[in-house]
Amino acid sequence: MRVTVLVTGAQGFIGRYLVMALLARGDVVFGCGRSPRRARHFTHKITRLGVELVAPLPEALRPGPQYHYRRLDLSHAGAVAQAVENIAPTIVYHLAGSLRDAPFEQLVSNNIVATRNLCDALADSGATLVLGSSGSVYGAVGGDGMPLRESGPAEPIDPYAATKRTSEDLVRIAMRAGKLDGRIARIFNVVGPGQEERHVAGRIASQIADLRDRAAEKLALGPLTAWRDFIDVRDVAAALIAVGERGMAATTYNVASGRESRISEILDGLLVAAGAETPAIEKQPGRAVDIARQVVDVAALKALGWHPVHDLPDSLADVMRYYLDLDDARAG
Repeated sequence: MRVTVLVTGAQGFIGRYLVMALLARGDVVFGCGRSPRRARHFTHKITRLGVELVAPLPEALRPGPQYHYRRLDLSHAGAVAQAVENIAPTIVYHLAGSLRDAPFEQLVSNNIVATRNLCDALADSGATLVLGSSGSVYGAVGGDGMPLRESGPAEPIDPYAATKRTSEDLVRIAMRAGKLDGRIARIFNVVGPGQEERHVAGRIASQIADLRDRAAEKLALGPLTAWRDFIDVRDVAAALIAVGERGMAATTYNVASGRESRISEILDGLLVAAGAETPAIEKQPGRAVDIARQVVDVAALKALGWHPVHDLPDSLADVMRYYLDLDDARAG
């Protein structure tokens, strides 16, 4: 059955993949975001040969004319209410928001205020809201290797995670008031072609590409000893659709692969994908706040019939290929 879907943050990394997955199903898809529509590029930048450039959008992520996009600032309540009334969505995937390291005022406006405005606009509409939250809300919980379960405690340890947890609470308040059919998706460490270089796979892949071009002689890397759950962005898109279609109301779902990997495996996998030898490494300090280990329980998500189809080596090969294809295009 065709449904009308609204994706906020549609030009973000996950949003791009989700939009294409929804279009492939034949859904009527509306996207919105703070930036004007970009047909050939992401909104973020990557680095090549010491130069920042707007990240090219892979051909597979360029939607056709059946896709509808509008520029919308979710921090403006009136504009959000008008957009929801005009679109009349069946399902809303709320992915818009500011990322870690954004100024605190932006985190509050784009993560908390925007979510509140969206909840208000959707109240009593009958639409389903899937909130894209973050696995960071758990904080250091589970650092000893105990699996992170949705029913366990969440103890944010930085402002970004705190605002994501608050956005969750706003959705729960609306649900308890009977105003909203909401589900919460806590997304963990995403890997995929075109991702921002604030994420470890993109950051390392960019440097390896420079090594291949002899534009660098060593990699500058922080500690690689932590353990994380990495999930392919295409599996994230499929998981979000499963939560929206088959998830239970007022339920939180971990969106992760269910597999624990050491961050050093990211380096090893990218080197293999590039056909490169292990280079010299210049050690950089880690983040002031870090977590040694994350083991994620994804039983609730798998109970919806979802299973990851991309393993980490394949995901890393695609990330590396993104940079190699970029080099081929520049050479051509």
